[in-house]
Amino acid sequence: MHLVLVGPGALGSLFAVRLAPHLQKESDALFLLDHNSRRARDLTRTGFSLQQNDSLFHAHVQVTADPHAIPACDVLLLCVKANHVAEALQHAAPLISKNTLVIGIQNGMAHLEALLKTAGVAIAATSSAGATLTGPGQVLFGGTGLTRFGVLHRDTPVPEELENVVELFTRAGLQAERVDDIYAFLWEKLCVNVGINALTAIHGQKNGWLLTADTTKKTMKAAIAEAVAVAAKKKISIPTDPVALTFSVCEKTKENVSSMLQDIRHKRPTEIEAINGYIVREGKELAIPTPVNSKLVQQVREVERSQQVT
Repeated sequence: MHLVLVGPGALGSLFAVRLAPHLQKESDALFLLDHNSRRARDLTRTGFSLQQNDSLFHAHVQVTADPHAIPACDVLLLCVKANHVAEALQHAAPLISKNTLVIGIQNGMAHLEALLKTAGVAIAATSSAGATLTGPGQVLFGGTGLTRFGVLHRDTPVPEELENVVELFTRAGLQAERVDDIYAFLWEKLCVNVGINALTAIHGQKNGWLLTADTTKKTMKAAIAEAVAVAAKKKISIPTDPVALTFSVCEKTKENVSSMLQDIRHKRPTEIEAINGYIVREGKELAIPTPVNSKLVQQVREVERSQQVT
């Protein structure tokens, strides 16, 4: 299997460290495609490291900004932000054939439109694994979580290569499974993100802090309830109790810095429009009130302005 990770962020770096030792056969290869050529050279030299409790894991991965430098690609795993998916797909276009699995593992739902247009086989993934980027190629483990994979086009047969991806993740110590209806789990993950990400960014706190105050938990429940109402109107059946799941994720990843808070701290634009903003837009279209999510969007925008996010 030739697997190409796109983006050396928290999740991309976590996967690089975990997957690299299991793709060392002659016929296998792991590459990372970055849009930044200088960073790519630096990461090829220094490698990637993962701090997990008292253990430090390290892996060397070939990183490049030139897709033509990568000899083949069976699986393209997009580990970029939702608002960068279209750009990343354009950059990686030389690597994508009709048989290439193109896997998007983003927050929210906004990236699906671009993913569905790929020339390859469109796959979506969700993950509750926690990771915080502490420096280029350096990641701090934030909590164990399950990664699910599923074909986006309902009439597309499940490729054998997808089963191989799940098996690879499992061998690498990453909980993974293939599901028949990925849309149900995309909405499940969306509900979790609706409950967690904005509030961590607004308060500047790690995931676990959200469970320490009744007022915060009340806001989480209300925001998730609005998302569930929108999902129900769209006839989406969420497989678990999203509030209980969100609280569980907060507990399991209590030391994790959410991706939205990481963006705020690094003065990067957040994915608020792809998460809570998506619920607001869908709510308006379906005539479902979403005052809590509207307020959360407004508050995150205010934090972005105060931090001079560009």
